[in-house]
Amino acid sequence: MQSALSNPTRSKEWARECYKGVEGSTKASYTPDFRDIDEEGVRHDVRQSIRHGFFSTMCSGTGLELNERKRLVQIVCEESGGRLLVGVNVAQPSLDESLDLLDHAGRIGCSHAFVSFPRQLSPETQDEVYAYYRRIIEATDMGIVLYAYDAPNMRRFHPSGIPVDVFDRLADFDNVIAVKLTQPMNPAVAMELCERLSDRVLVGPASLEMAMLLARHYPVQWTGQWIVEGVQSPEKPYVVEMMNALASKRFDEALKIYWRLEPAYRLVHRLQQPLLLKGGHPWAHIRYFQWCVGGNGGLTRDTKHGKDQVSILDQAGREEIRDTYRRIWITPYDGPEDEFIVGRSNYARGVRPSDMTELPLYR
Repeated sequence: MQSALSNPTRSKEWARECYKGVEGSTKASYTPDFRDIDEEGVRHDVRQSIRHGFFSTMCSGTGLELNERKRLVQIVCEESGGRLLVGVNVAQPSLDESLDLLDHAGRIGCSHAFVSFPRQLSPETQDEVYAYYRRIIEATDMGIVLYAYDAPNMRRFHPSGIPVDVFDRLADFDNVIAVKLTQPMNPAVAMELCERLSDRVLVGPASLEMAMLLARHYPVQWTGQWIVEGVQSPEKPYVVEMMNALASKRFDEALKIYWRLEPAYRLVHRLQQPLLLKGGHPWAHIRYFQWCVGGNGGLTRDTKHGKDQVSILDQAGREEIRDTYRRIWITPYDGPEDEFIVGRSNYARGVRPSDMTELPLYR
């Protein structure tokens, strides 16, 4: 496996062999004034992804300028050292910026890129959508992961908001290796995507329930790019074990693991689903989940999303997260709350909440 990871072919054959298991997500940690990336905090989270047993991590650049995104990817690639794959989310305000980030990521060692059509554009035809994706796909030999989600600007092409016909055409490119089925998703369109694409690309459901159902009929070998740390720890890697079982068609074993983690998975869904429908995420909660099982933690920048796209991490929310971990036999980290606020690496250097310029999305 290590030899395959160190010299991937960036092809469908390589993906079937190596793009398998659980993919995590690495986000930026920050200095106390939020003006710069805390490099050691990022490196800590890369090492934590390896401890979790993830096969890959996706660099999430939410809240970062283009040059900062490039630096985040550079740090993650350096720290991974070939021990796990590194992907990059290349969604940028313009196609030129996306291509710039894509080129940078390919040169420094990323294996794949996560691609979606800009939400702010209103294409008149599916050919316009296809042409946009094709520009990105043909600009790199990295693997391309398509993002299937309900986009209002795509509903003229398919009731689900997913450009299914476009994805069907794109699946023929050798370096289009996978499609992520986000949550929530109508089971009918999930089945349609599997029927039309799974013979050429790897289908990765973000919903574990969907993964179990689809795996009965289609090859399902990966999930990820969601709050996996919310339902497992390095010592109890439930999702990693569950995906291994599904890939091997050990359905009874997968189901037992699912019911073990289900209380925490239910909480993750309840926190995230309403925000996903609005194009947001529970950013502070994600950091707290990660910190509770060994991650760096630390508050993230205020992304300036609307109030319906983010949520505030308050005392009741923190207690519920910790209690839910205990319900699935994971003992959450019992460090001081101040350490979470500033991040482990900052805290070790003597930084305290009083040194922070703000406490975004935290109460």
